[in-house]
Amino acid sequence: MVWKQDLAKLKQQLGEAPMPPPPKPVPKPPDKPLTPADLNTEDALFLAAMGRRQARPAPTRIPEVQAAPVEPPPPPPDTFAEAVADLKGLKPLARPAVRPKSTPLPPPRPAAPVPVLEVPEPVAEPDPAPPPPVEPALPPPLSARPVRFQLAAGMALEVDGILDLRGHSRQDAIERLKDRLADGFLLGWRSIQVLLGTDPALHEGLLVLLESGEAPMITRYAQAPVPMGGAQAWLLYFAPPA
Repeated sequence: MVWKQDLAKLKQQLGEAPMPPPPKPVPKPPDKPLTPADLNTEDALFLAAMGRRQARPAPTRIPEVQAAPVEPPPPPPDTFAEAVADLKGLKPLARPAVRPKSTPLPPPRPAAPVPVLEVPEPVAEPDPAPPPPVEPALPPPLSARPVRFQLAAGMALEVDGILDLRGHSRQDAIERLKDRLADGFLLGWRSIQVLLGTDPALHEGLLVLLESGEAPMITRYAQAPVPMGGAQAWLLYFAPPA
């Protein structure tokens, strides 16, 4: 058949063509020594790597060390005598040093008594004499009665105090006036305005008091100006302080 002829020609062609050479085997790397190699071994390895092969020394192997067989411990003694016999020749253990007992400290000495200083008792001083009582200042004695004078009808003056007696009885008004005059003299007033209103009894009582000398602290008096009460009021002036 035709395909058989073609196959025969193909085999003939393949048989006439030269076969390629087989590949060179790759050298097996040397085994790594278990112990450090000496200088000769290192030189042989170097020359082998450079293409100059030498006889490769056999690697040095560490001999295996066999463990010594472990002997089983001897059996314990059966009797007390055997145990004592085994202890012969053993040195006794040194006893721990016993610390000496600490010497008790002597009892503390009693503290020396602190001398007590005798402080003399304070002598009671006599109480200081009380100061003499201060007598209230009395107005200076006046030989003459207070002077009445006249003020301008339209002027207005400043006064230190005002006493309104309107609507009071004559006796009550006179007592109140005496108390206020004494207070004003102690306070250092210079003048006082007394309002009496239209009751003629109060005006008469004020004039009688001034003329009788029972108000010695008053040195002058006058009818009040119109802006300050006119005929219904009086202005009284105190004596200057001594």
